[in-house]
Amino acid sequence: VTGLTTTTLAITGLAWLGLLFLVAVLGERYRSRLTLFWPVVYALSLAVYCTAWTFYGVTTQTIQYGWPIPPTFVGTILIFVFGFGFLERLAELSKAENSTSIADFVASRFGKSSSLAAVITGVAVIGIVPYISLQLKAVAMSVETLTARTSVTETASALTDSVFYVAIFMAIFAVLFGTRSASVKDHNPGLVAAMGFESLLKLGAMLALGAFVLWGLYDHPQALFRETEALEFSGMDSFTVLMLLGVLAMFTLPHQFHITLIECRERRQLNVARWLFPLFLLLIALPIVPLARAGRDLFAGQEISTDLYVLMLPMADGQTGLALFAFLGGLSAATGMVILASLTLSIMMGNHWLTPAALQLSRME
Repeated sequence: VTGLTTTTLAITGLAWLGLLFLVAVLGERYRSRLTLFWPVVYALSLAVYCTAWTFYGVTTQTIQYGWPIPPTFVGTILIFVFGFGFLERLAELSKAENSTSIADFVASRFGKSSSLAAVITGVAVIGIVPYISLQLKAVAMSVETLTARTSVTETASALTDSVFYVAIFMAIFAVLFGTRSASVKDHNPGLVAAMGFESLLKLGAMLALGAFVLWGLYDHPQALFRETEALEFSGMDSFTVLMLLGVLAMFTLPHQFHITLIECRERRQLNVARWLFPLFLLLIALPIVPLARAGRDLFAGQEISTDLYVLMLPMADGQTGLALFAFLGGLSAATGMVILASLTLSIMMGNHWLTPAALQLSRME
C-alpha cells in the first residue's frame, strides 16, 4: 500500500485545525446571530463524547464481541431518553450553585468543602491525563499508518514529530477560547461552536467510510452481509458494565460535565439535545459493523491491527482521498476531547489547587 506523504498530512491537518480555529473566532464574534441555531450547535458539541476511540477502538470491540453499537453509546442514549429529568435537575443545580466544574459542583453539595474539591480534582487529573495521552497516541498511530511507517523511532526529535505540533495547537486553542472567563455567567460560544463543527466532520467521515464499504468495496449492502462472516454477539456481562459506564459518563467525566451542564444556557438547549444527540450517536455507529466485517474479510491472515481498519480499507483500495478524510475525522475527534479536557482540568487545578495555595502563601507572608 502506497502511503501518503508526511507533508500532505501536515498541510491537511493544519488546514483543518486552522478552520476549527476560525469557527471558534466567528462563534465568539457573532454569538448573537447564532441564538436561533444555538440549541443545535450545543447538541452537536456534546458529541465531543465521541473521541478517537470511536474511530479506531470500537471496530476492534465489535469484532471481538459482535456488538452492533458500542455499549457506552447505549448507556448514553438511555440517560437522555429515560433519565432526562435527572440531567435537567443537574443543570438547574449547577447554575444555582454557580459551579465552574464537576469538582466545584460536588463540593457545593457538601458544604462547599475546598478539601473535597481538591481531592476530586486530583482524581480527575489521574483519570483524564492518560486519556489525553491516548488521543495523541491515536493521532500518531494514524500518521504512521498513512505514511506507511511501521513505527516512530524513540530517538526522533520533538521538532520533527507532527503530534508535537498538534499538541501545541490544542494548548493554544484551549488558552484562547477556554480560559477567557471562569464565570458561568460568561459562556464560551467560540469553544462550543468549534466542538459542534468538529462533530459534524467526524460524523461525515464515518458515514463516508460506511458508504464506501457498502457501495464501493461491495456492490450493495446485501453483498457485504452475504459475502462476509457474521459477527457473533457475546460478552453480555461486559456489555452491561460498559453500558452503565455510558450512563455515568455524561455527568462524571469532567470535560463532558463541562460541555453538557456548564455550557448549557437554557432548558431549550437540553430539549433539542434530548433527541439530536442520541440520533448523532446512532448515525456515527451505523458504519461500525460494515467496517468490522469488511476489514475482517479483506485482511484475513494479514498482520493489520483491527484498530486501523478505518484507514486501511480505503488505502488498500487506492482511495487516498477518503483515507485522508478518515484521518481528519480521527484527528478532529482527538482534538475536541484534548482541548476540552485540558481546559476543564486547568480550571479545576487553578480554582482548587493553585488559588488556595497562593492564598495560603500570602497569609504566611
